[in-house]
Amino acid sequence: MRKELRIMVILIACMLALTVLDLPVRFSKFIADMPPYLGIKNAVAPASCLMVGPWGLVGSLIGIVFCGICDVTATWKEIFFEMTAAVIESLGIWLLWHAVTPSHKVRFKKVEDLLKYALITLGVSALSGGVSFLFIDGGNFFAVLIVHFVSILLVGVPAVIIYSGIMCQPAVIPIWCTRLHDIEADVENTDESFLVLNDKLEELAVRLGLSKKRSFEILNTVEEVYLRIRTHEPEVTVHVTIDVEEALSITFTYKGEKSNPLRISADEDLVALIGLKLIEHRAIRTSYRYYSQINEVLIVL
Repeated sequence: MRKELRIMVILIACMLALTVLDLPVRFSKFIADMPPYLGIKNAVAPASCLMVGPWGLVGSLIGIVFCGICDVTATWKEIFFEMTAAVIESLGIWLLWHAVTPSHKVRFKKVEDLLKYALITLGVSALSGGVSFLFIDGGNFFAVLIVHFVSILLVGVPAVIIYSGIMCQPAVIPIWCTRLHDIEADVENTDESFLVLNDKLEELAVRLGLSKKRSFEILNTVEEVYLRIRTHEPEVTVHVTIDVEEALSITFTYKGEKSNPLRISADEDLVALIGLKLIEHRAIRTSYRYYSQINEVLIVL
């Protein structure tokens, strides 16, 4: 997917998510005394920013303005406060998470991860509560603190688990951060270079306690894709990264002309077809993209 199209999809998805969670509550008066700037929708901007970066925040801000305009009872002060709180919480959680997470992986697999997320959320929610005094007459500190804190936890945790686990998507990190991969290697066109990668894969399998069958599937998949890349680009250096989340993601990056190794060509034999079918059978998701004379292949097992 092209970068511009992906950004547009993110903007529309975040705007729609906030609208769906906001407008029905506003017009149904589900909780009669709750002001329009509070609700479960307060979690959309922080959760989306943590997963897809600042574009998730921008899409949410568009949704906030749209919902505020649709609600004639909402004042511009309330809309500006909701936007300000969204910026504080979204960028606050996104930047603080990566500041205290050396691997820059967004996942909630341990109690420590949940506790860290809760403490960061509590801090930015309290800050939003304090900022309410600048926009709302008399402020609304405790209501903002409680509603924002609870909603970001209730929506943020499942959203991240679904995004990284079920959808197998890596979260967007700040541009000045370097993501630490479980395996990262530059493989040249030599047997020794590939054997080094093979050794790293075997060490990873032992560390994760994988079965022999699972280990073979990973090794065989890497080898099959690597050999297919070499068929089209025999001399390039192939950059291979492997990330272990709820699933295992293998990324191959290399320069050259556009050539998708996951697509069978007319002159290939039955053995090549069987190899590709095995990859399709094992993989949760596969993708290929070409940008700036760089090929990128992703296999999620």
